[in-house]
Amino acid sequence: MGPLFMMTDALKAHEAARERLLAQIVTALAADERFVAAWLTGSLGRNEPDAFSDLDLTVVVADAHSQTLCARPWQASAKTTDERLALISRFGQPAIIHENNNNAPPGGTFTCSIYNNALVVDWALIPQAQAQRPSPSKLLFDKAGVSSSPPAAPESVAERQDRASEQVAFFWMMAAVTIKYILRQDTVRVLGFLDMLLHVIREVERLIAGEAQRHQRGSPTTLESTSERQIKAVRQLCEKMLLLMPEVVRLGGHVPSSPMSAIERLLDLA
Repeated sequence: MGPLFMMTDALKAHEAARERLLAQIVTALAADERFVAAWLTGSLGRNEPDAFSDLDLTVVVADAHSQTLCARPWQASAKTTDERLALISRFGQPAIIHENNNNAPPGGTFTCSIYNNALVVDWALIPQAQAQRPSPSKLLFDKAGVSSSPPAAPESVAERQDRASEQVAFFWMMAAVTIKYILRQDTVRVLGFLDMLLHVIREVERLIAGEAQRHQRGSPTTLESTSERQIKAVRQLCEKMLLLMPEVVRLGGHVPSSPMSAIERLLDLA
């Protein structure tokens, strides 16, 4: 599906600036002995970018330099180390930096840099000894022959049974929670819960079909701004799940016997 927004001149210029920045980064890092490989993940790594896509950049650091460049003196911070800041600043003045190593690759670091021109680069640095290129990703350069991660093994039938059963139970629990927030007239939370419920339905459909996991961009949920429309949306989602439950049973999974009895009681309150 193509972009649903208008490509204004400003957006085209922003996208072009991102491509120039990427070219500058690749040229500079490929010529730097400290770095042996780099690739893109995220939407650019999946070949699904739009004008707003960030540069999700993984850089492999030669082991001789990894102790310095991949140092983690903190787990999360509003700053980065002097060494990483010097690297990031080679390509523009950072206006905002946020380091969150909860998002880092094993043994590595993760630093989000938003430059003054509003371009965003998520810098993931990883030591060469621990580097493995994931799939999907887009290779930018490789001077050391970094190995690629093997494709994820298909889920076994037993794994699909367990996951589908858990997701069905999670759906009904969250359907009840959603109705409570409709009663509280907390529309913002309700919209988030409706989106979650639809994603759970899609996950159960995937598990029944035995399909591989795939990235889904954007929200598939229609904006429902009134309590009446929100209640209708919950009912429709519950009907979809009820139709899926016999298929989960045929897969070998477990489903509740009569989940709508409790849901209808809550709906009656609305």
